Amino acid sequence: MNIRKDILQYNTRQGVAPVLSTFFSNHLNKLIEIGAFSTKIEDIRDFLVTDLATYKNKYNLSNIVLGMSGGIDSALTAALFKKAGWNVTGLTLPIHQNPEETQRGIDACKALGITHKQVDLSDAYDNLLSHQHEMPPVDGTEDDKASKIRRGNIRARLRMITLYNEAARQNGIVGSTDNFSELSAGFWTLHGDVGDVAPIQSLSKSWEVPALADMMGVPQETVYATPTDGLGVDAGDEAQFGFTYLHFDIVLLGLLNNIFSNEGADENDVAIIDSVKSKIKATGYKRINPVNLNHPLRGNGLYDSLQILDNLLGE
Repeated sequence: MNIRKDILQYNTRQGVAPVLSTFFSNHLNKLIEIGAFSTKIEDIRDFLVTDLATYKNKYNLSNIVLGMSGGIDSALTAALFKKAGWNVTGLTLPIHQNPEETQRGIDACKALGITHKQVDLSDAYDNLLSHQHEMPPVDGTEDDKASKIRRGNIRARLRMITLYNEAARQNGIVGSTDNFSELSAGFWTLHGDVGDVAPIQSLSKSWEVPALADMMGVPQETVYATPTDGLGVDAGDEAQFGFTYLHFDIVLLGLLNNIFSNEGADENDVAIIDSVKSKIKATGYKRINPVNLNHPLRGNGLYDSLQILDNLLGE
């Protein structure tokens, strides 16, 4: 396996490979050398499938529901649950969606052999906005990025309402589809993208997600599709970043493995590094939500005791 070649291939968009400066290229090589970009994709699959099967049996569950956006993350999540023995239902939930994205979600369900349902939420979304005075005026004065993000969050939360309703109908639970890169960047909606079990939340977007998806039979058009949030905020995830997921992961994994240094970085490199650090720093509050305050007199003893009770009753 030529892992560097494969990484660049998986991060090619519309036939154009990512351009890495000498600085980023050297750091990518270092991360490959220490195994941060691992070649053990089959082992990753087996561990995740085993954990999902164990969770299923521990809590006597069988049904999982997740949103199929047409992207690689949801398709891989569905594939992992399916291999772990779950009954998987994938919902396409278009809200004024690009039809190609919705069709990729449908095609992924077919390719993976899971149940598919579609609920078009466009009318519900429009109705909700009209009652919150959120519809953009004709002159577009509320079409700024902040307004788009706010409306995008409404889309995500409306979809999650639908997913939980379907899961309740099936006496099942909802799967989360976010990856480690998105988790670190805060590139997700609180109470909108967060389900009950997150199989790929530890996997890097630039390498482990596409490599594993490719191995598990996710359709090629999905594996190589331009990442989008499906929220109408921008042309794609990387367009919002201003750089690629590969750039983001090189900085993130470099920092986590304590091998990252700005030495040799030019002005453009530093701008990317600072942006990655800023996104991580600014979104830490999302990764500890909700914040459980200690009891004023008993401290955190109640939470510790409850965790012990959970463990005992779960045996």
